[in-house]
Amino acid sequence: MNIGKRSLGLDIKSEKGKEILFALIKKSDVILHNFRAGVVDRLGLDYDSVRAINPSIVYTVISGFGAKGPRSADPAYDGAVQAAAGMMANNGTAESGPLRTGYMPVDLMTGMTAAYATTAALLRKQKTGKGQMVDVAMLDCAITLGSANFSRSEVDDIPDMLIGNQSITSAPTASSFPTAEGSILTAAIMPNHVEAFFDEIGLKEMLNDPKFATREARIENKEIVRDAMIEALKSDTAENWEKRLAPRGVPVAKINSVKETARLEQLQYRNILTAVPAAKGMANGYKLPGAPFTNSEDGPEVMRPAPVLGQHTLEILEEIGIDKSVISTLAAEGVICKAD
Repeated sequence: MNIGKRSLGLDIKSEKGKEILFALIKKSDVILHNFRAGVVDRLGLDYDSVRAINPSIVYTVISGFGAKGPRSADPAYDGAVQAAAGMMANNGTAESGPLRTGYMPVDLMTGMTAAYATTAALLRKQKTGKGQMVDVAMLDCAITLGSANFSRSEVDDIPDMLIGNQSITSAPTASSFPTAEGSILTAAIMPNHVEAFFDEIGLKEMLNDPKFATREARIENKEIVRDAMIEALKSDTAENWEKRLAPRGVPVAKINSVKETARLEQLQYRNILTAVPAAKGMANGYKLPGAPFTNSEDGPEVMRPAPVLGQHTLEILEEIGIDKSVISTLAAEGVICKAD
């Protein structure tokens, strides 16, 4: 999360700590925080107070429910926001009930949204010289992630669906299936997908039967279709089915573990897993997902690993003109902390 950043350990509740923070604010283009509503007011770091120090600053707030509103002071984590945003109502099965996802999409979406919203505010500042407040809420980002669900619910009045890996189209050919080894997920929805799929798995003749010839007919007889597909797919492994079906235009993928994903040839080719230098206290570097895009010229590069707390305290304070003897006093008083 903190790759590429520097760490300054600072007690911003103390007067001396605030003085240092205000000195940094004067020199900064952006200040970003994720305090709930009310906390920044108590700290004297609300937008109006910060703008009084630096009128052109871009002031970005990330919170669970927004800087204003009836839930603005409430705490939030990814899972709680998934529940509030209706995401869980469309994830799971009738047997399991609503489920949260196995990763943290709301956290990721919120961070990316804050990044591009802050960048847009910086571009405006370059043109106008004016700063502004950028208010990013996890709930808003989660709702954007689920915009298709909102469209179905609010426009088409279709109720929430707990359908597991089944496609929202209800097509029995678009789901997950066990194989001789491992499982696959297919998104065979279009007629050409289904025709190629059934031909490859030996069920082409099934499409000549009026009970299975159209999508509507297959949905009507979905249990029969699924049982036939499961039996046919037992003849080979998930890895081989992916290799056989994808070249025929069938949207398909083996269901991989994270370790298997990290070793995918496609990821290696695109160099998306980025080498990170060894962090302080670590013997070796490591690889993590980097920027999810590539550039024809230059591009993002990891310059430094995530820091330990206070790793760059001395470096940063010296940059803003604080004498080493003063820094030692601040450390002794507990105003700052620095890494060993």
